[in-house]
Amino acid sequence: MLGSGKISAVLCSTDLARSQEFYEQKVGLRLSPETIKNHLLFECGDGTSLLVYGRPAPNKADHTQVRFWTSDIEAAVRELAARGVTFEEYDFATLKTVNHVATTPGVGKSAWYKDPDGNTLALFQPE
Repeated sequence: MLGSGKISAVLCSTDLARSQEFYEQKVGLRLSPETIKNHLLFECGDGTSLLVYGRPAPNKADHTQVRFWTSDIEAAVRELAARGVTFEEYDFATLKTVNHVATTPGVGKSAWYKDPDGNTLALFQPE
């Protein structure tokens, strides 16, 4: 039943105008005409969407909340960095970024960045 329906990622924002600017200008998403009051709806590929809604309390999640799939992570990182996105850098025993990208053998490549509310977003290129 639910497996055949459309899925949306949902994030919260304390400042929707700031979030709209970030997702449009830096990430390159387009605001949907179906956006309603106190929400931002961005239509993405393959029938997916990103919904950002206004909430006065800040985000408390400390994990990746949205993953953008790509077939060329290095190009996507360059494009976002050119738009002013700052990537997270990691140097752990099991995860290290090189030029903003971490490679996990058998899985793929990932790069992480945050939106203005601290929501963690990722680029992901599967192997």
